[in-house]
Formats: sequence, C-alpha cells, structure tokens
Amino acid sequence: MTLVSACISSMKQMFLILFVLMLCAHGSVATEPPVNVLFILTDNQAASLIGSYNNPDIRTPNIDQLAHDGIRFERAYAVNGMCSPTRATLMTGLMPSQHGIHSWLDDAMLNDWPRNWSAVAEFRTLPLTLRNRGYQTAMIGKWHLGQPWKASLGYEYWVTFTDGHTVDFWNNNIIDNDLTYPVKDRHIVDFFTEKAVDYINSYEGKRPFYLQLNYDGPYTNPPTNLGPARNRFYPDYVGTDFESFPRVAVHPNVVEQLLDPATSPFFVEKLSQLIAMHNDPATMANVASQNTLVDEGVGRVLAALEKNGLTENTVVIFSADQGNFYGQHGLWQHTIVTKPASMFETAMNVPLIVRHPEQIKAGQVSSELIGQYDIPVTILDYLSVTDVEFDNSPGRSFTPLLRGEVVNWNDAVFFEQEETRCVRTDRYAYCQRLRTTGKPELYDTLKDPGQNHNVHADQVYAEVVERLEQRLKEFFAAYSDEEYDLWQGGVAKGSVDRPEMFRRLYGDDWRALAIVKPAFEE
Repeated sequence: MTLVSACISSMKQMFLILFVLMLCAHGSVATEPPVNVLFILTDNQAASLIGSYNNPDIRTPNIDQLAHDGIRFERAYAVNGMCSPTRATLMTGLMPSQHGIHSWLDDAMLNDWPRNWSAVAEFRTLPLTLRNRGYQTAMIGKWHLGQPWKASLGYEYWVTFTDGHTVDFWNNNIIDNDLTYPVKDRHIVDFFTEKAVDYINSYEGKRPFYLQLNYDGPYTNPPTNLGPARNRFYPDYVGTDFESFPRVAVHPNVVEQLLDPATSPFFVEKLSQLIAMHNDPATMANVASQNTLVDEGVGRVLAALEKNGLTENTVVIFSADQGNFYGQHGLWQHTIVTKPASMFETAMNVPLIVRHPEQIKAGQVSSELIGQYDIPVTILDYLSVTDVEFDNSPGRSFTPLLRGEVVNWNDAVFFEQEETRCVRTDRYAYCQRLRTTGKPELYDTLKDPGQNHNVHADQVYAEVVERLEQRLKEFFAAYSDEEYDLWQGGVAKGSVDRPEMFRRLYGDDWRALAIVKPAFEE
C-alpha cells in the first residue's frame, strides 16, 4: 500500500467514525429499542382461581399460556386485603402506613372529596416516572384512587368509569379521556378489552408505551357475583361440582356480628350477602365464569400485541390487586368481613406472571416470597431506569429472578389491614392486632397449609412468636409515616371500614381525611 492510499484509507475510517458519532448525538442510532410494558391487573382474583395455579375447575387457557411462556411466581402477596391500598402500593412502592390509604375509597363519599383529589399524587409514581423518561402512558379500567374525572399520576391516556368500585358489570358511565358516555350494551370487562386492543392497534411506535390495563373482574363480590351471572360463559359452568370451592360452615365471627346490635347496617348487608353466597352453586358458577371472561380478554389483548409485531419487545406483567375468599374458612368477599380482619392465604396470595420473549426464559416457576411493594421497584430496574428510586420503599427488585438467577432474596413479606399487621415467612404466617381489637394469630404453614389452627398460645412456638413480633416492630418502624400510622394515632385517607374503632381509641374527633396535597414533581 502506498503512502497516499494509506492516508486515504485512514481518512475514510475517520469520517466513518465521525458520521456514526454524529448520528448517535442526534439519537438516530440506538443500541436496543426501548421495552414496552403491558401491566394487566385484575380485581379480587386469588391466585388459586387460575388454572396454572392448580385450580381444577376454572378454565383460564390464555393466562395459563402466559405463565407457560414466562415466569410464574407462586408466592406473591398483596400488601392489603382491599383494592385502593394495593393499587396505591403498585403506584408508589409504599406500604399503606406510608401512603395513607388503608381501605377501599367509599364511593358514597365522592361528593365530599375535593373534585381534583388524587389520593397518592404527592408521591413519586410509576407512570409519572416513566412518562418523564419518554414513555407514553395509558390507564384503561378501574381506577379507585380518588376522583376519576381526569388523568392522574402521569397518565396521558385515560379510560375509566365514574364509580370507584363495581356496582354493575353491564351499566356503567365511562370517562374516556375528554368524553363521558354510558356503556350499557356489553360487559365492562369486554369494553375494557376493546379499548386496550384499540390502543395497541393505534400505537405508532414513536415512544415506548406503558399500558396499565385494570380489569374490573372477576371481582367476586355481591351484587354482581351473587347467584346466576349474565355473561356468555356462565352456562358452561352450570352443574359443575366445583371441587375447589370449600363447603364448610359459615365462619362463627359472621354469626356473632349479625347477632350484635352494634354492627353497622353496612356490615349487616355484607354479612347477609356472604351467607347467601356461601355454598351456593349458582354463585360458584358465576365466579368461575367471570374468571374465564377475564381470561378471554387477556387472550385478545395478547393477540393484538402479536398482530402488531409487538410481542417480542413488550414485557407483560399479569397480577391482581388482592384475592377474595370463595368459601375458605366459611368466608366470602373481602378480608374485612370478619372483625378483626382475616388475612388468610387465599385472600393475600395473588397471581404474578411475567413474560418477555427471548429475555425471560419460558417455563420458569419461582417459589420466592414477593411483596407487592417489590413490583414497581422491579419494573423500573428491568427497564434500566436507574436514576431514581421510590423513597423509603421496602421494595426490592426481583429482576435477577426474571433472568433465572439464584439470589439471596426476601425471607419474608409484610402486609396490613387497619388493625391487623402480618408477616409471612417461608414457614409461618403471623398477625398482630392493634390493642383491644383482637387476638394475635400464628399458623405453621408447613404442618397446617390451610391455616386452620392458630398456634399462637402453644408454648412450643413461643420463640417463633417473639421473633416474628420483633420483625413486625422493626419493619413498621422503618416503613410507616407518623401521619398515616393507624397504630400510632395517625389518620387514613378517604375512608376506613370501621371508623368507630379508631374513634374509640383516639377520640371522637378522629376521622379519615381527603386533602389535596402538592403533587410530586421531578
């Protein structure tokens, strides 16, 4: 090679390098395309209601396939037994005693709350964090975190209904971004499925998306789940034996409350509906059919990803806000139907499935303990959002588990329900009660997986009780806010189930609050 040709070759290489650097500076070259996120959250769906979680009666082929194609977590736990607190935790990574929502936000109080009240707007939230980092953000489905009238917490696209909780699957008033209109011709789950499919079909690919699809089913509460159902899958389940639905006596605490003249009319109605649902074949078929309806919707949304070539570049997360009882321990509905709350496995163990083809190995099953507060932390970590964190969150990223790695992971998860605080370890489930509100409970889940025998008073377990009491004390000392710590005289946001309990403890002036606080900003 001559000196001239060598110089020309060197100049070509230099120009090539400069050209690539210029493209990179202008964002025209990317090493990896940003990952889309589809987070599907169901309503009151215990893990045990899903086929891939070993339910023999209920058909959920699409969710089962999702689990087959990704990783299924067997022991993921809700942070609370009610929907508003759990949804707040999934937004913020915080405990109820930190974000202040301790129970469902009662729709009867909507008119008493400020018109622009968003219950956790003062905290860093997952959608806001992603929007500020280039994601287009959408929420379709149930909201139940304050006033529903406009997009909140960083969402840009917004479809929900005007009520917080389900009153009717078939007659709903919808808030669709800037429009409000009735939907009375189809099941609300079908409607939300259609809106999610439309959103995916219209995706232009200019920015990665974060789509939160909050299904308002299967629900498992009256009046929608009491007796025969109005949906296309109900006839398929009529006459089924339903081996997975326990036939036992009604929980004695339910009877005690009904006989107590001090029980509020609200709870009298709930307890009466519980008894009507219990051991009722039509109600069992109703619940099963609502689960299958949700599953069909999941299948249609996943098919829309596939049709639009988005499957490979979208991480799909499937979970539930919390479970409900469907006969276990003689209970139906929520954890709060007993006094004090019943934080048994059925209600607290939620499904958690994550799929990302080529990135998450298919067919994995993990028995690691996952707390709901771990999920938003993990999403940011998985998306390589490393410049921020959820302040004082107890959450830890389980991204290494998604990669199939063996890690030194959590040895316990924690949850709470107003007067009840619990720790769940590999072997034990232990719950404490706020003073004068009930007795503690300890279950040895190795010997008693159904949690039928409270061994708290058994001296054999005295050391276990002492150790778990200390763990609860240390955890909530670290992860509670004085303003919202109900065990230290704090307040709750919006509403609580039994306000009279806290007035008795803290005085007649105690009440739940709904105050508009300055919104979090980056």
